[in-house]
Amino acid sequence: MYLAVILMFMVAGMLVGGAWSAYKQGSKFWTVMAAVLALAAAGAAIAWMIGEMQ
Repeated sequence: MYLAVILMFMVAGMLVGGAWSAYKQGSKFWTVMAAVLALAAAGAAIAWMIGEMQ
């Protein structure tokens, strides 16, 4: 369970980096896509962490 939370936070971090990279390159579509996926991954990790998704 804790490994899943750590992995989800790692995925969220990678997606934030991807969103930043896309933003710096001027790609609005990929910036939004990566940011939305990063928020979803972080939200899932937080929900798992507090015990909502058991």
